[in-house]
Amino acid sequence: MPAMTAPARFDLSRDDPRVASAAAAAALERGELVVVPTETVYGVAAREDRPAALARLARLKPGRHAPFSLAVASLEMVAGRLAPVPATAGPLMRRWWPGPLTLVLALRDGGSVGLRVPGHAWTRALLAEVGVPLLLPSANLPGAPPPVDAAAIDPAVLPHVAVVVDGGRAALGEASTLVAPLPAGLRVLREGVVSRTDLERHARPRVLVVCSGNTCRSPMGEQLLRRALEARVLEDPALLAPRIASRGLHVGHASPAADEAVIALDELGLDLGGHEARALDPAELPGTCLVLCMTAGHRAAVATAAALAGSPDTVVAAFDPSGEDIADPFGGPLGEYRVVARRLAQLARDWAIRLLPPENAP
Repeated sequence: MPAMTAPARFDLSRDDPRVASAAAAAALERGELVVVPTETVYGVAAREDRPAALARLARLKPGRHAPFSLAVASLEMVAGRLAPVPATAGPLMRRWWPGPLTLVLALRDGGSVGLRVPGHAWTRALLAEVGVPLLLPSANLPGAPPPVDAAAIDPAVLPHVAVVVDGGRAALGEASTLVAPLPAGLRVLREGVVSRTDLERHARPRVLVVCSGNTCRSPMGEQLLRRALEARVLEDPALLAPRIASRGLHVGHASPAADEAVIALDELGLDLGGHEARALDPAELPGTCLVLCMTAGHRAAVATAAALAGSPDTVVAAFDPSGEDIADPFGGPLGEYRVVARRLAQLARDWAIRLLPPENAP
């Protein structure tokens, strides 16, 4: 049953923050709930390893079936529980952690978890002191608005908690943005302080398609992959597709696309007329999550360039996942370009599903 006594209260503007931390940590250790400030809204903290705390949360937020997100002091706090983290998460964490962004990451044993590093310094210090992740849903009853200051906490919440820490009005006053990083894209599950426009501007992943001269295979692959990814976004508007570009390893000047490549793609409804060949600049690789190459030789060269550029998180893969090279049609008849274009079109559709998978895909 909820506690019948009034919760202990601490005001960080006048009380010793260390005393407030000690009281909050002790309550959490006992399996009790603690209201804490964050930069977004006030949250109710609980230790996930205390059954009593889980029972209290269930009474406070009845009918809530989705798992609560975890607040952590750093990703290392849960590293052993996570499946490999997509490289697309890196720019998000570097820009918005600590801060108002919750990342949904896969767990080693299946399922997923929402993670956030709060931007409020006192709450982050409490996490470090407690040493374990904390469940941290907003401190409101179901259906009610989350409180942005301690005075706005619904009196009906207070019998459920042991400690209330007043950190002043929340600096942002809006819920965190909820994002699931994908292999080469993002799924925006909930817009909040960080808008979709912010994500597009500062954290949209980049994919490069690479061949030798950047006049036929890679520009065709670029256009076909972009169209396939755009089709996925039409199917699922929560998706944010990566930026797509193509490069060549042996580009002497800004040549146009081969005439036959232009015709082959025109027959598939795409325009290569304005393409100009560009050489791969190793400086681009640290900001690139994936490079798709036409041959094994291209993969070896790009992998070496990525290592020299200090970009260990850049994935270098074959455009054909089977590992089979895509033959260079340069100098051949139009029919060879058509064969390559059709093959690239099918592979692009397969990559679009792989890079922007359905929401419940394993």
